[in-house]
Amino acid sequence: MNETEYTYAVARIRANELNLLSADDISQMINAPDKSSAERILADKGWDIPDGNQFFDLCERELDKAWKLISESVPSPELLEALVIGNDFSNLKAAIKCIFSSVDPKEYYVIPCITAPETITKAITQADFDILPEHLKAVAREAYSAVSKHQSGQLSESIIDRASLETKLAYAEKSGSPLLEKICGLSAAAANIKTALRCVSMGKTKEFALDSMCSCSLNNEELLENAESGEKTAEYLRTTEFDFLADSIKESFTAFEKFCDNRIASLIRETKYDIYGADPVAAYYFAKIAETKNARIILSAKASGVPADAISERVRDMYV
Repeated sequence: MNETEYTYAVARIRANELNLLSADDISQMINAPDKSSAERILADKGWDIPDGNQFFDLCERELDKAWKLISESVPSPELLEALVIGNDFSNLKAAIKCIFSSVDPKEYYVIPCITAPETITKAITQADFDILPEHLKAVAREAYSAVSKHQSGQLSESIIDRASLETKLAYAEKSGSPLLEKICGLSAAAANIKTALRCVSMGKTKEFALDSMCSCSLNNEELLENAESGEKTAEYLRTTEFDFLADSIKESFTAFEKFCDNRIASLIRETKYDIYGADPVAAYYFAKIAETKNARIILSAKASGVPADAISERVRDMYV
């Protein structure tokens, strides 16, 4: 696709970036006296805040608004589905877990997504996987079998998580966005690193660990061989293209995840002055993801009475 075909989309995105939360907005939320005060700051930035008679996830709604903006603006929305397709797999996981537990999965579904949650519910309830789109058919059948035949919810979730990462990578490759490919590649590698460390610490077999890890630019067998500890993994990572992750993985998973999020923020800031192609559009959506993560962290902390200093340590870097 010609890069100039995104000119209209980038113009709309740039206009909407004016409403992104700034570092000052985040600081005001952190120092707000309570959760309601923090929510008012979000409302001033155009966020929908539920009142006493409503219930919705305000962060999900913001991401859904962002995806609708992108879908309305770009010439071929399907090329950027890597941004949201992971939620299809989250909804599949919720459906299998809930339906086998005789619980309505509706309240556990997340948006935005590509596949209607009702379709996923019907497919799992009726074990009719052919009604699902291609990216969900095989994984739904395999994950369903893991629970129905092997009574292993852990195996089912592992199957879905791996398929989610590999699908996002595949969709990113066809997007025409180098930024989207780079971020999906980082996310896949980060997920494999955490999986390798968890599997070794829990005494899982090599076969289980490798089956749980997606295909990415890291050598999974070598990664697994060096997953005895964060320090050993860090030594291995220094020999790879992901050497920048080495120091954070030695600290903790929390530090590692925050570092990965901040790395993504750094990558999207590099597109700040781009005016052509899909990268500025993808960057906007990732900026919204970072924004909603911070909003969740702050609002949850405010509801629990966490002091401002402790909240500041948890928040991620911002795009603006």
